[in-house]
Amino acid sequence: MRISTLLTCFNRREKTLECLRRLHAQLLPDGVMIEVVLLDDGSKDGTAEAVVAEFPTTKILIGNGSLYWCGGMRKAWREAAASDPDHYFLLNDDTLLLPEALRALLETAGTPESRIIAVAAIRDPETGEASYGGIRGKSGMLPPTGRPEVCDTLNANAVLVPRKVYSELGVFHDAYTHGMGDFDYGFTATRSGIKIVQSANFLGECKRNPISGSWRDRSLTTVERWKQLHSPKGLPLREWMEFNRRNAGWIWPIRTLTPSIRVLLGL
Repeated sequence: MRISTLLTCFNRREKTLECLRRLHAQLLPDGVMIEVVLLDDGSKDGTAEAVVAEFPTTKILIGNGSLYWCGGMRKAWREAAASDPDHYFLLNDDTLLLPEALRALLETAGTPESRIIAVAAIRDPETGEASYGGIRGKSGMLPPTGRPEVCDTLNANAVLVPRKVYSELGVFHDAYTHGMGDFDYGFTATRSGIKIVQSANFLGECKRNPISGSWRDRSLTTVERWKQLHSPKGLPLREWMEFNRRNAGWIWPIRTLTPSIRVLLGL
């Protein structure tokens, strides 16, 4: 069985290398092979060179700095799909896997022909609390419960997608530059009758992205928050509108306007 691991990176060489070390240290079932496709979106810190030196079998794709996360993942995914692997493993380069992570995700997802996306529950290394993973309804982030749990959508920090699911859904929607692509993918899967199942226990560690410096940071001026909101790493209006139109039902116009209203009101 072949698993193609997909990553996007930009100027965080040491994090990327440590992520790959944890990936290659996975305790895998017999007969399971890992391939890695890494999209380096124009890093200036020698990430690609360092990865090739330590992990020479890695397939490196080079971007020009304009792909961001969703664009990079789409390109890596399409490249990996050319060899038709059994599963695709979406992995953030700041996520550190526990040794049994991939084995557990394989057990959850099942065969390459299953319609189950397996999501790793990820914890914050400092607090021990859930930081990324499956999302369910209004409760949001779902902490692991000791048993697999069906979710509505997902963070793609560490997600195993069987070949069958890829054949139905393809890659992240072209509408998204950086964020929202994984949430949209999860909602699309759920609407299609594909199950999203989170691991019974934590399978990795990753700190939450900080509020400081983002559009949610109320210590910034209104102008600064507005710029952050509409930047590629915020909620660009056209992309945010498309996300809500696809996933928020009849309240999509309200959902679309809410962040801008919050910024203008200083909330």
